[in-house]
Amino acid sequence: MQDPSTPSKPRQPSPLACVPCRRRHLKCDALMPACSRCQSTHTECRYVRSRRGLRTKQGNTRSQLFDEEMLSADDFATWLNATTLPADLEAETALLQGLDTPPTLGIPCLQEDTTSWPEAEQLTTTPDIAYDPMIQLYYQNFHRSHPFLVPRKALRSSLWHQVPPYIPCIMRYIGSHYYPDARFKEEFQPAAYTVLSDSTPRDGFKVQGLLLLAILEHAHGQEENAQLNMRVAIDLALELGMNRSSFARVSSKGSSVLAESWRRTFWELYVVEGLLAAMRDQTSFHLFSQKTDVRLPCVEELYNSASEITPTARTLDDLKNDWSMDQEVSSFTYRIEAAQNLGLVMEVNHSLDINLESRVEIVDATLVSSLMQLPSSQDTAYDSSNLDEMLFQAEMITYLAMIYLHHPRSSMRFATFHARTWCTRLRICNTNPKPTDLDLHSQKFLRAADLLSNLVTLPSAVKYRTPFFTCALAMCVIVHTAACLIVSAPDKVESLKARIQLSIGGLNMLGKSWPLARMVRQQMVNMYQDVGL
Repeated sequence: MQDPSTPSKPRQPSPLACVPCRRRHLKCDALMPACSRCQSTHTECRYVRSRRGLRTKQGNTRSQLFDEEMLSADDFATWLNATTLPADLEAETALLQGLDTPPTLGIPCLQEDTTSWPEAEQLTTTPDIAYDPMIQLYYQNFHRSHPFLVPRKALRSSLWHQVPPYIPCIMRYIGSHYYPDARFKEEFQPAAYTVLSDSTPRDGFKVQGLLLLAILEHAHGQEENAQLNMRVAIDLALELGMNRSSFARVSSKGSSVLAESWRRTFWELYVVEGLLAAMRDQTSFHLFSQKTDVRLPCVEELYNSASEITPTARTLDDLKNDWSMDQEVSSFTYRIEAAQNLGLVMEVNHSLDINLESRVEIVDATLVSSLMQLPSSQDTAYDSSNLDEMLFQAEMITYLAMIYLHHPRSSMRFATFHARTWCTRLRICNTNPKPTDLDLHSQKFLRAADLLSNLVTLPSAVKYRTPFFTCALAMCVIVHTAACLIVSAPDKVESLKARIQLSIGGLNMLGKSWPLARMVRQQMVNMYQDVGL
């Protein structure tokens, strides 16, 4: 036994760490039931339960899976047990996760059969990066919504040797979100954040890494971190000259695929910054007013083929001035146009001009016109594997722009309830008596919310959607809830409630991959219950 007078050795960090310390990348002494750091900060201390060799019992039926996370509101209970979602969404219900509290990394996965998933040590990385399991999940699920890294077919070419190690680390971390075992996110997270190191070269790859982290932080509900990474990425991109067409040519080292990746990186910054700015109710976004001559992206099929790419001749100025169909327009280009129109809406909404009606009419006409020219992402609806994610987002962003444009001018803004969430900052005012009819602006932005919620019904799985679809669905719930407080026709109220349930279902599916969707879903449910519909 050690002499009490002998000073004890300081406790060494344990290989076991609690969830809060892991998420903050801090050392943990692993004391039970709460570590020293959590005790001192009064933080709830939780440890990931070991599930080595875990097998799921056959008794986990579909109804039991729903019971694991059943909402208390009767309005939602009936719907969540029904089979009203599209087939691909219905197939996703085997992996429901609890949503009553903010998500942790220790949520057990549920399976309806007796097949157990491989242990973390068995599924990490492979020598051939193109067949790395998490890299495959990245390309199968995430890349289609944010296609700016080099395409998968380029992974087996000499081009891949130019990519720094932290890029595949981030890709693996993103891919792990589509795998049902939470341990893989823990395993790949630290390496993904090495891009933030001061020793990392300040080049285009760092811009790509920061952009990916910004999207990830948003999808985790870490808005301040997302904004910070986004700001650093944009500042670095402008410092490097990525807003000039010469950057892609000079920095591609003779690879037309890498040159296209650089162009897409700049335009991805443009789109993502616009979405984040709109959700934070900002006056505009920086790249909206930034002069650029970067060529617009090529079509997705050509890019994903990783073959020789001839850059398009069009720039953003050409897009503004000429929509003639003398040459093919990529779906990514339609997405850029939608982000540009969103910037116009933000500009109008924060203008100090006295008479804005004519400008509002012009922007409204621009949004409607862009939808009329937009090839529908639903044209291939019967073949879910071919659904164009870029066109899907172009529709999503345009419907959001319509909501943002008409809401401040609508009588529905006087509906009485709290609507401030992680995703939306609509100004909902209190007034008595409340409006009893829908004016023209209300009708327009309610129609936009209807069309936006319809995107949930597309046959391909909602998990393939961009994490930003979370905030679009939250907006739908808010708009339809406000309408329920105003309309009086019983059949219309029931229709609105059905749309609310549809959007909640979409959030439920997105929540299997992204923590923000789980948190926002719970916020929307609480809001709906507080309203008392």
